[in-house]
Order: sequence, then C-alpha cells, then structure tokens
Amino acid sequence: MYQRLVLAMAALVAISTSAFADFTGLTYEIHATSSYGTTYRVYANFDDSSDILQAFWAESPYAINITSGAGFYQNEYSGAFAKDVNAGLIGVIDGIEYDSWLTIGQEDNSPVLDGSTVGGSAWNSAVVAFEAGGDFYVNDAVGGSVFVTPDNPLGEPVGGRVLLAQLTTTGGFTFEGNLQWRDSALDVHSEEGLTLEMTSFQGLTYETVGENTTSDGFNTYRVYANFDNPNDQLVALYGIQDTTLSITTTGTFFQDPYGGAFASQINPLLIGDLFPDLVYDSWVTIGGEDNAVDLQNLAVPTTDFENGGSLVIDDLYGGSWYIYPDLEPLAFPDAQGRVLIGQFTTDGIVDMLVNLQYRAEDGSNPQHVGLAITFPVVTPGCTNAGACNYDPAADFDDGTCDYVSCAGCHESEACNYNPMAPVVDNTLCEYPPNYPANTVDCDGNCLNDVDGDGVCDEDEVPGCTNPDADNYNDAATDDDGSCVIAGCTDGDAQNFDPAATSDDDSCEFLIVGTQGCTYPDATNYDMEADLDDGSCIFEGGDCSCPFDVNDDNIIGSADLIVFLAAYGGTCD
Repeated sequence: MYQRLVLAMAALVAISTSAFADFTGLTYEIHATSSYGTTYRVYANFDDSSDILQAFWAESPYAINITSGAGFYQNEYSGAFAKDVNAGLIGVIDGIEYDSWLTIGQEDNSPVLDGSTVGGSAWNSAVVAFEAGGDFYVNDAVGGSVFVTPDNPLGEPVGGRVLLAQLTTTGGFTFEGNLQWRDSALDVHSEEGLTLEMTSFQGLTYETVGENTTSDGFNTYRVYANFDNPNDQLVALYGIQDTTLSITTTGTFFQDPYGGAFASQINPLLIGDLFPDLVYDSWVTIGGEDNAVDLQNLAVPTTDFENGGSLVIDDLYGGSWYIYPDLEPLAFPDAQGRVLIGQFTTDGIVDMLVNLQYRAEDGSNPQHVGLAITFPVVTPGCTNAGACNYDPAADFDDGTCDYVSCAGCHESEACNYNPMAPVVDNTLCEYPPNYPANTVDCDGNCLNDVDGDGVCDEDEVPGCTNPDADNYNDAATDDDGSCVIAGCTDGDAQNFDPAATSDDDSCEFLIVGTQGCTYPDATNYDMEADLDDGSCIFEGGDCSCPFDVNDDNIIGSADLIVFLAAYGGTCD
C-alpha cells in the first residue's frame, strides 16, 4: 500500500491493525456560492480532539476518485493543493478563493508548517487532469498521498473535523479516498474505501396543507422534489415496465368534478365560493398548481386516479408527465429548493414510488429511480382503547392489541380483585378455599376465632385437650373442662396430686412426730407427744382400754350406752 511510501519518505509511524476507533466519517458543507458554481468543503470527522489525521492516500486497489459531471473550477493562479493557494492573492485575483484543491487542515499557504504531497506517474497525471477542471483519479501500485508529518497541528481536528478538500462545481460530485490517522495512544489506523456523494437532488418531502378539508378525515398534502442547486430544472416524472411509478392510498383520493388529474387542468378562476372544494382536488404536476404551468403528459393512465383510486405506470410502453427544458420557470426550485410534484387529498395513507429526471446546470440529465415516500408519517400501534397496550398516539392499528396481560378480576370478594384492571376477565378470579362457604380469608386467616387460638370457630372440636388425662382426646381443639385425672386429692396425704380431679383412694399418710399419751387428764400424759398412741391411763380405770367403759374388754354399743347415760353430767 502507498502508506509504506509515505512512511519511508515522511517517517510516519507504523500502521496499527486496529481501526475505526474515533473516526466518525466524511461530511461536506456548502462553503460559498458564486458565479463559478457552488463551493463545497469536505471534512474528515473525529470524536476525540487528540486524534491526528496524517494522510489522504491512494494505492491499488484503494483509489482516490474525485469526480463531477460538471467539472471543477480551477483558478489559473492557484494549484491542485491548498498549499499552492497564495493567501496574499485572495481578494486581489478574482475567483482564487473558490479554487478547487486537496489538503490536510490548511486552506492556503499561510501556515508555517504546511502539508506535503508525494506520488508516482498516475498521481502526477491526476494533478494535471484536476487542474484542467477534470477528475482526480489515482489507482495504481505506486499511488500517492497528501500528508503531514507526525504531530503537525494541521492534522488536529478543529471542532471535531479536519479539512480535506475544497471543490467548486456547478453540479454534484463524488469524493472517494482513504485516510491514515493516529490516536492519543500513538496507534495508527487506516480507513479504506471511504465514499461521499453529493448530488443536487436531495430527495422527496411532503407537507400537510389542510386537515379535514373536504370532509372529516380527508387531509390535503403536497409533495416536493428537493434540490441544492437553484439552477437545476425538474423536467419529468415517469414510469415504465420494471421501473414502476405508483401513487396509492389506503383510503380514497378526493377528486373534484371540476378538476383534473394534472394541475394544468385546474382553472384558478373557478376556485372560490362557487366551487369551494376545487382547491383540494388531487393532481400531479411539475412546479405549478394550476393551468399557469405548461405541463405535458404522455400515456399517463388517469382514469382510476380520477375515480379516487391509484395512479400506476408500469407497462411496456410507459408514461410520463413532463415540461420542455428551459421553457418552464415553475420547474426550477423555489426559494426553499423545492419543486412541487403533486397535491393529494385523502382519508388514507399515501405510498408514492416515482422516478424523475432533471436538467442540471451543467447540461447533464441525471435520473433518480425508485424514489419512495409515505405520508402522513404515522405511528403504528394498538388503537383499541379497551386493550392493555392501547396507544392514544397511534395513527393506525397494527394488529398488536393485547387483551391478556392487563386483564383482571372485577369481583370484589375475590382474592385477586382489581378494580383498576382495564380488561375485565372474571374467569381469572381466585377465591378462598370452599368459597362461598369459606371460613378463612384470602390470606388463610379465620373469619371467626373467638378464643384466638388460630382454629376457626366453625372447625373447633370440644373435648379434653390434656394429654395426661384419662379421657384425653387428640382430635379436640377446644378444652371443654371434661378432663378426668385419677389420683390422691387429699392435701395432707404424702402422695397428694394437685392435678387430680378424681380421688382414687390412693392417699398415703406418714406418721411423723413423737407418739405417746396426748390427754392431759391421763395419769401418763406426755406433754411432748404430738401423736396419741392410745396408751393413756386414767385414775379409776384400766387405761389399757380406756374406751371400754363397762370393762368387758370389748369396745362396743354397750360402752356407748353407758357414755350416753352419763353425757351432760359433771365430774366431782
């Protein structure tokens, strides 16, 4: 590649294998207009101010190819490169400031450190041809380059761009070439096969000139062909087999009975109170909006169009509407660079596919085929207000309406009740277990639980809940006081059971204390004894059996009778 030659002669650093780090493409702008044509400037753009452009180069198979059908303006007192432009002559020699040249960063010879050029025979031939107003084309094995030495400030972006060329022409141009640049890490990058094309024709546009014009929903639009050069003239729109011209609508085109398929058929004297809708008639044209335009047509099938349908030209013989070049002023671009090509009043969406030819200022006749435009610009989406994804900004329904994702239950007793759900689907409702005879709410909490034990009142089972009871019921959830626990219920017993509810005669007592005669009247009374052992002896009797009153050695009813007989008496 020719970069090797640049490296050898200019001591540039080696080319890195990485690319497209911070280079963002080629652009152009209109720098000036004059009697010599339109002057454009071409730039290499970077998004990092520390990048440095080093070379604009060519070496087969990567060409430099700068062309224009109209040729390039070259001032005889300048040269093919910006370093050849004498800054002191600008303003002195007419037209030198519009000279066409290549560069890196500079626009005349005023910088102290200027750029350099190098190349072989093809490069030298390209310079000669370019200086004669022709193309600059290099694509051989030797190639050539416009370059600056490393760290030359001319290669630094100014406002994110580095100037590459100034081109003055009365037509369009194509700019093709290759770049070498260095980033802040000192890595060198190669950008190959870069192309920038400028043509006077800038495409189709439309505007809305009226809404609800002839009736509700019918809007009126105008379509334009746009040009950069005010001296270009649109001469024809056409269609033929394999190069279709088609103008269709999803609705209907309004056609006034006093109008026509062409603007040249509109009589402006009829527009007004007498025929108020004539101004909204649908028609095609080149520049004019009524019979002031001298518009011709050849084999254009207008019957369907005039009945509100499509205008299509796609047969073997084709058809066209056109003007005679240089004879129709309305076919030149207006102050906004536009040439009117049609007016359409419709309640639908218009799709246009057209082909056009224009007479360029340089006398050439460029054609542009397959130009498409759809209007109005519409937003697809769901237009059903009852859908989950309803889009109030959508202009037409694209079939994406969703009725599922936002559907919800509108039953207030359901667990998933959602009064805000935009789509009602009660088949989605979820209820508590056993609804409507449910005893719990949606969270499983009891609706009725008087004792607060977590068991719903309706599910309570009465019974003995004490596992130690004889009648314990493991199914019981609510103790009803029926528990029976057998045991000793005597508090004085050694084995007293406080939990026992039924005495089972199992009480046991221990003899604790000093045994002896505890009766003070007994002759053997023991004042320290706290348990009477039946040993008391009383005067006048055998104390061995103190209760045997009649001394028959039997304690029986006879003794009780003697006692009762003496009951109530006093002792001497």
